[in-house]
Amino acid sequence: MPKNKSDVVYAAHPSLRQPRLVLALDGWVDGGEAATGSARFLRRKLRPRKLAEIPAGRFHIYQVPGQLSLRPYTRVEEGLVREYRPPRNVFHFWENPHGEQDLILFQGSEPHMYWDDYTGAILEVVREFGVSRIYMLGGVLDKTPHTREPAVSSVCSSAELRDELRAYGVEPVDYEGPGGIRTALVHLCQKASIEMAVLHARVTYYPEFNMVIAHNPKSIRALVKRLNRLLDLRLDLSDLDKETKDFESRMGYFALQNREFRTYVEALEKEFSDAGGNESADLSADEAVQAAEEFLRGRPEDKN
Repeated sequence: MPKNKSDVVYAAHPSLRQPRLVLALDGWVDGGEAATGSARFLRRKLRPRKLAEIPAGRFHIYQVPGQLSLRPYTRVEEGLVREYRPPRNVFHFWENPHGEQDLILFQGSEPHMYWDDYTGAILEVVREFGVSRIYMLGGVLDKTPHTREPAVSSVCSSAELRDELRAYGVEPVDYEGPGGIRTALVHLCQKASIEMAVLHARVTYYPEFNMVIAHNPKSIRALVKRLNRLLDLRLDLSDLDKETKDFESRMGYFALQNREFRTYVEALEKEFSDAGGNESADLSADEAVQAAEEFLRGRPEDKN
């Protein structure tokens, strides 16, 4: 049987040293842009070079209800199309001058179709460059108060990796229900004996006030701080710290102006403290779907 045509278009073939791969997809489970915001921050700081791309065309349906922000970005001026930017799935690489392992970054859009081919394309790059471990990022909407540090949880391909991540303040999660492409990829990695962990940051969501925070720097920082240590990146996070403080100040000002909201947040803070900061008020399935669709409608355009 002839070999299937590759879904990966390579731009370079560098000789990388046991690279780690960081994956970030927009769409489902990217609350507060925790995943894609982290990837953009890393790209801005590291200035990696393009490695490869998975053409998006056959993996996406632009007419998915409630996901308008996943359609191609367009800009029209005086009746003329000035910009048309479809979703992209791009790998970049960075050679680490501080350590013995290089880095591959992948930022893309969650596929609507052909999950097997999409995950197969990712694993093709893993094998092509000898990736030693995969970290996939995500953001889960819940009622973690904006005044508290967001927890980061994990789904891992092995008990050894799960236990290793605990040292970085990443606790394993329990879940039963509909699966996503992150879980599918972990399952494939388990079968192929490839180390992989999904890192989910908690993202503040206040359903009683219909408040979805489209870009949450605090959740982004929670992920980047872990990656900074796990990947020995030695990045200066001061600008992300400042963005987080500005976010807290804006939310604090709103709380001062709205007594009902202030009381609500204080109650959540007490619940958070009583639970040791590790548990949060889970959303129902309907709330989670509604929250994700609201988030996707309100999400600012991704700047590639």
